[in-house]
Amino acid sequence: MSPVRYVTLAYGEAPGVYRQSLMLLLSLVAHAAEPYELMVATDRPECYVWFGTRVEIEFLDAARLDAWRGPRPFSMRQKLELIRAAAASCHGPVVLLDADILARKPLEAFAAALQAGHPFMHRPEYVLSRSRRSGNRKLWASLRGHGFHDDDSMWNSGVLAVPPGDRGLLDAALALYDRLGAAGVRHFATEQLVEGVLLGRTGRLKPAEEWFVHYWGNKPGYDAEIACRLADAFIEGLSVKEAAARYRDRPIDLPAEVRQTRRQKLASWIASQQ
Repeated sequence: MSPVRYVTLAYGEAPGVYRQSLMLLLSLVAHAAEPYELMVATDRPECYVWFGTRVEIEFLDAARLDAWRGPRPFSMRQKLELIRAAAASCHGPVVLLDADILARKPLEAFAAALQAGHPFMHRPEYVLSRSRRSGNRKLWASLRGHGFHDDDSMWNSGVLAVPPGDRGLLDAALALYDRLGAAGVRHFATEQLVEGVLLGRTGRLKPAEEWFVHYWGNKPGYDAEIACRLADAFIEGLSVKEAAARYRDRPIDLPAEVRQTRRQKLASWIASQQ
């Protein structure tokens, strides 16, 4: 059986991105089923020295990142380029994970379903033609005439897992992304839109939220906890294996999303007007 390759992306100047990606990798060491591989596409390879040979580094310099973003960047096109590159250099399934993802339980069943031919994304968000939110209605109107179906759905791409038999869909997704961009579609979630639509049409796409938490809605809370845990691990001189075992025994127990109260929303709005 070919290894499952888990890939993430971390670049830029924000320290939180690197802390989050380190914790993601630890959670995978804690829960991934053998055989597996870990890869990070980054412009800061020194951040991953702790992992030694456990992690393969895909160096991401500015020129490569600019090329992956495309000539008129408007969404996360680089994720499509990264997973396509990662899939091209391995024989097994490939799983692209946002840095703000954590594995939260053993991944044997997830890996088995992936090896059996089921693609995964984090979770479905809405059917494109049925959402009543104004922004989603505007998106659906912009997609008319581009071959979209009434039952096509938007999926969250915090997890994007593709079995070997579906690699051709990554090329198709990138081509569709570029066609939409050339036609003037500039939605911030175009990357996950094209992935969810094309993988969804296989009839085999499954949600991965049973195995992974995507804490984009509570990054401040998670980042504070992650910073404490990594600091403790480094101060105590823990190995990656020991730190992963500690995470497995004591997972981060925080809500993935924290909604603002009306007062907080008002305060944020007032601050934005100043």
